[in-house]
Amino acid sequence: MSIQRFEPNGKRLSHVLVHNGIAYVTGQVPADRTQDVSGQTAQVLSRIDELLQKAGTDKSKILFAQVWLKHAVKDFAAMNAIWDDWIPETALPARATVEANLAAENILVEIAVQAAVEA
Repeated sequence: MSIQRFEPNGKRLSHVLVHNGIAYVTGQVPADRTQDVSGQTAQVLSRIDELLQKAGTDKSKILFAQVWLKHAVKDFAAMNAIWDDWIPETALPARATVEANLAAENILVEIAVQAAVEA
């Protein structure tokens, strides 16, 4: 059983790991938390692009995405506008979006994905 781990964060987690042809990207949050949900979503998706690349895959191979929003009703449309510009129409993944009390007051969005990795 081979597991590749990328970008370990201390003793807590790896930002991305690959096992059995699947890349698992941990929940990503924005670095600049002063931005609105659109800006934060764009940051998170850019970071996901970087992590998928390290794992040998890309957003066109995302199988499942989990989105957490601090204010789902208020921010759903704005987050989706950024998401829709980012994800290829020919590669729409399964996705769930929920409202959540996130780890810090100024985090408005967190996104985790799972993507296929071709051998």
